[in-house]
Amino acid sequence: MSTLAEMYVQGVSTRKVTKLAESLCGRAFSYGTISKLVTTLDDDLQAFATRALDDTRFPYLILDARYEKVQEQGAVRTQAVQIAIGIDTAWKRRLLVVELAAREIATSWTTFLTGLKARGLQRVEYVVSDSSVVSAFQAAAPFSQRVRSAQP
Repeated sequence: MSTLAEMYVQGVSTRKVTKLAESLCGRAFSYGTISKLVTTLDDDLQAFATRALDDTRFPYLILDARYEKVQEQGAVRTQAVQIAIGIDTAWKRRLLVVELAAREIATSWTTFLTGLKARGLQRVEYVVSDSSVVSAFQAAAPFSQRVRSAQP
């Protein structure tokens, strides 16, 4: 199952996933079966991406982005993958959100941070990020009075 999920995340077509699953497992899978698995994965990813964050306090927040090739509407484009990692009061790191943006600019970070705040993230005391996030963080109604940025 995890191999099928990884293939889906990497943008491999249902037809190719079906053929590979057959060769790996030694049995045939219908396109419908693979499609149902993918739908379940979509539902799980949606639940993760929209879950409430107000049940745990994350005083520390790490924000970053990297660029990846993404297949969208039949074309491969380079997009920013924005990531937020929260560190809770027990010092455990938790992945809070991963989202695509056309580019890593202030407006995309503002949208990203507004989404985190809407999901209940509050009372952040310290933020580790690069300079592209600082103005967006302040524009998205600051979470705390003490916001710092790690400058490269």
